Amino acid sequence: MERFVGLIVAGGFALVAGLWLLALLEPGAVGWVLGLALTVLGTGALAVGIASELELESEFGREP
Repeated sequence: MERFVGLIVAGGFALVAGLWLLALLEPGAVGWVLGLALTVLGTGALAVGIASELELESEFGREP
């Protein structure tokens, strides 16, 4: 499996699991803090997975 696909899938699972924990538990509980960490990590993994496949071109660096 490609690295970016693994990051996107794992990030999506972590994000969903983290959001469920945030929704179901009381703020400040140990599980709630774990949910917050999973949400942040999942969002980061999604961002890295998507950004790794984007090709950015500069308008100034291209030849006419």
